[in-house]
Amino acid sequence: MRIKTLLTMIFLTGWAVVLSAQGTGSLTGQVVDDEGNAIGGVTVVVNEVSMAEITDNEGHYELTGVPDGTYSVTFSLGDHSRIVEEVVVRPGRETTLDQELDWEVSFAETITVFSASRRRERIVEAPAAVTVVPEAEIERQASHGQLPKLLEFTPGAEVTQSGLYDFNLNTRGFNSSLNRRVPTLIDGRDPSVPFLMSQDWPSLAALQDLASAELVRGPSSALYGTNAFNGVLNLTTKQPRFSRGGTAKLSGGELSTLRGDLRFATEVADDLYLKAMGSYSESEDFYQSRCVPGVPPCPPDSPAPEYEGLPFERVPVATDEDELGVGTLRLDKYLFQDRHVLTVEGGYSTIEGPVLQTGIGRVQVLDSERPWARFNYNTPHFNLLSYYNKRDAPEQLALLSGANLVLDSEIWSVEGRGNTGFADGKGQIVGGVSYRDEEIRTDGTLTFTPVGGDREAVFGQLDYSFTDRFKAVVAGRWDDSSLHDSQVSPKVALVFSATPNHTFRGTYNEAFQSPNYSEFFLYAPTAVNTPAGPQSSFDLSGIEALLCAPFGVSCGFGTPTPVLALGNEDLQVEEVKAWEVGYSGIFGTELFITLDYYDAELEGFVTDLIANPFGTTNPNFGPYQAPAGHPAPDLLVGTLQGALGPLFAFLSNNQVGDPIFALASYTNTGKADTQGVDFGLNYYINRNLTLNASYSWFDFEVTDVTVDDVVEANAPENQFSLGLSYVGSSFDVSLDYRWVEEFQWAAGVFNGTVPEYDVVGLTANYRFGDNWSVGVNVSNLLDEEHYQAFGGDILERRALGHVAFHW
Repeated sequence: MRIKTLLTMIFLTGWAVVLSAQGTGSLTGQVVDDEGNAIGGVTVVVNEVSMAEITDNEGHYELTGVPDGTYSVTFSLGDHSRIVEEVVVRPGRETTLDQELDWEVSFAETITVFSASRRRERIVEAPAAVTVVPEAEIERQASHGQLPKLLEFTPGAEVTQSGLYDFNLNTRGFNSSLNRRVPTLIDGRDPSVPFLMSQDWPSLAALQDLASAELVRGPSSALYGTNAFNGVLNLTTKQPRFSRGGTAKLSGGELSTLRGDLRFATEVADDLYLKAMGSYSESEDFYQSRCVPGVPPCPPDSPAPEYEGLPFERVPVATDEDELGVGTLRLDKYLFQDRHVLTVEGGYSTIEGPVLQTGIGRVQVLDSERPWARFNYNTPHFNLLSYYNKRDAPEQLALLSGANLVLDSEIWSVEGRGNTGFADGKGQIVGGVSYRDEEIRTDGTLTFTPVGGDREAVFGQLDYSFTDRFKAVVAGRWDDSSLHDSQVSPKVALVFSATPNHTFRGTYNEAFQSPNYSEFFLYAPTAVNTPAGPQSSFDLSGIEALLCAPFGVSCGFGTPTPVLALGNEDLQVEEVKAWEVGYSGIFGTELFITLDYYDAELEGFVTDLIANPFGTTNPNFGPYQAPAGHPAPDLLVGTLQGALGPLFAFLSNNQVGDPIFALASYTNTGKADTQGVDFGLNYYINRNLTLNASYSWFDFEVTDVTVDDVVEANAPENQFSLGLSYVGSSFDVSLDYRWVEEFQWAAGVFNGTVPEYDVVGLTANYRFGDNWSVGVNVSNLLDEEHYQAFGGDILERRALGHVAFHW
């Protein structure tokens, strides 16, 4: 499918939705309890035409395309229901029907999710395991500015911290540095770094604007495509219409942290709403230099690596301070009696200082700027999204080799998605098409030449309720890309509700992860350890002068011969096939339990960078070949072999025949069988006090490894968390504990054991009237020094306090 065809389909579908609304009206409203609190998850049914909708987490609902007439409307949640008679709907008009209900319902009954089916549904009815962090919880924690930590104590989440802003978020094993098995979307926009396809967490440090975070656990390529291998994290920001007012917050504390956040939203004209948000922070970090003491450019007092087994680095870190800046501006225009919303939004972030753990060693980002823009047109049954991401990063220091790495990129993406009901409300269809274009420039520091590609997809999901208690879900997606062969990702789910609050689920999913641009096209300096320290190149000019120049032949040894880590253009995608059974249950108004068991088969792992002697890993960079026309190639090769010794096994040629040391590359290898259990419990002791607990068990077996490489799941077999929180009208406090069992870590140059560790988190806030609030957030409260990824920083306590003014 080409882009012109795609845009034509989106255009025609959008107009079909607009035209279909003519001659009909809409029914909207908000459902609240007797204290004015929003009630999500309420099913609203227009009985005579069997049209239904579900209220979101703010209690809002909207039914469009309702024929002219007078109806009865049923509101139901669990065992509760209310019928409202004589509701009149007229063509081209909006009928508002708000409801205040005195039902006694639990918080869990009101939780709704969007990510599992790309449409709103109750969490207990979703055809996937989903973790939700609601807006109120995000606001309580926002001052720490570390987005993955919102999920640190939730079921099934593997939150591995390598630095203050360096995280790997995963579920269900086979984590890695720069993990990309769980893509992150912000209002549908993918902010990842395309060269690595991993998240740039420092650029997502402003949390005060998030409305919700939903983590779908388990393969999700059927709706989300490439790299939704283990799940997807779907973030939604606050709509300015429903979050008017402002907040100014100042935070500070350990690691010399100073942070300022500002957010403001208002109505600037009829049905036109504006939101502006900005954040700036500076702080020290947990990282330390790991270069050889006294070996230039390392100072004599340079510390040794913090724990055994780490490679020495050639250069020290360039700065010991992180500086992050983020700003966004958004306009929402409501059209057609508020049934359609046009959103135009732009933002900018800047990053200086964070150190990231990568397969080729640690990299310090010294200068990165990320402007972006988003256009969205949304109706109740159609959504058109387009966005543009740009990244300019001219200064990134590879600490192992000392090289500067340039990484600039541009992305343009467009997606059209629609949904509709059928069979008197028993069925729902969601479908869409998407296109994405990527361009990457590294100025020869990470790739030999500029690289890029395009991706296109068609996806859809069909839900059909055979009875009030039993529904089936069938979904699938076709992805095509200039980087890999076409992929089809199916999904089948059966959901049985024994009662409205007790649901059993069985699913089958297939998903894939594409190699990233680095794995395909990497051409980056690395280093080998020698008695003199790490060496990123070797001077072979003597051989050039002795055995090449006298024959009038240039062998390319006149300049230092680089030691390189190289990509492999022949890589195939990784694949997973997974079975899962799950249960979600709400007991009375006090207890919410989730239990999931999964069994999966994975194959075609893309290895981390591994040794490439004589091209055994990547035959595209095989044994060294003398230049064409050299009169004595055997003499040249023999001399090189004698001079280099074991290093000769890595001497090769690049794409134009120049000599290089092809030290390491990638290949596909191995299969794995995995299984695991995720358990979550929320016990609402009373309206203010909640006990949370989670436990995860993970098991794996790797087979059919065809190369001399270590394939590790990089995940613990057992981990659990326990938390207690109190939320009152003016004061809240939460205390959380997490324990992680010892496990092995293998990712690129980092290979070792992560010892057992535990962490305690504390959050507390107090509000003075309507305008002022103060709070504290403490990570690693007991200051237990530990690391969570082998090669990551030694983590210590970070305690922050804040004061905020609200208006």
